[in-house]
Amino acid sequence: MYKRVLFALDLEGVNNVVGVPYMGLKKDTEHWQIAKKQAPLEVNAAAEALFDAGVEKVGLWDNHGGGNNIDKADLDPRIILINADPTRPCMSFIENEYDCICYFGYHTMEGTLGGVLAHTMNSTEVQYYKLNGKYIGEVDMNAYIAASHGVPSIFFAGGDLTCAQAERAVPGIVTVVTKEELSRNKAVFRNNEELFSDIKSNIVKAVNKDVVPTELTFPATMEKSFKRVESAALYLASLHNQNIDADHLPDEIMGKDAHTVVSTVHNIDEFIKCIY
Repeated sequence: MYKRVLFALDLEGVNNVVGVPYMGLKKDTEHWQIAKKQAPLEVNAAAEALFDAGVEKVGLWDNHGGGNNIDKADLDPRIILINADPTRPCMSFIENEYDCICYFGYHTMEGTLGGVLAHTMNSTEVQYYKLNGKYIGEVDMNAYIAASHGVPSIFFAGGDLTCAQAERAVPGIVTVVTKEELSRNKAVFRNNEELFSDIKSNIVKAVNKDVVPTELTFPATMEKSFKRVESAALYLASLHNQNIDADHLPDEIMGKDAHTVVSTVHNIDEFIKCIY
């Protein structure tokens, strides 16, 4: 059994949340208020089951919109609250502190038909990410970064379409559906008590599975496409300033696609730099 468990928390994928058209889940909006109350209920159910099963440590990494979404008073007091810190390397706190990672509230990647509040990293700027020619979302990114620290991704709770993407990203991950995703701002919600029961039973199954982290092999090709060419140009300049091999994506019609930057990454640090 994994004894030290990290919960990674976004908010769009929790139950009872769909947002409103033309907006994300910005702080102080109505659905953000719903999400910040729903999320602790889901993670508390998971934590209760884990502590009852013998887990010794549970941390909660609040990473939606830079963190500071969850009130500590709403959490099981045994949970260690960790807010996202943009001044530190991504997930640097995980090494030697946690044995596995579980995901709550994550969403489908940008462009997913029917995905509730679908986006990848930045809903106003980014069109898509690809890794070695395949679309990736935030779960893929976090799973690779965690794996670079020797930490496997074992559990995922989110909308049904998001669960399918998590299962593609991490074969064998245990998933629990929080809601049926119908469109960007429409879903069929679950009864909370039934959901909490599913979370409790499945997360205990997850921590009792022996999972080998799936690490990214290098060199790898990262592709990031922007909604505006100005953003792509700034991103390309930033990568060059960090000595990362990158250029606009070749295109047989346009010569080069001004929206899209393709990079060759040689280690996990370069991978993280290409994400941001």
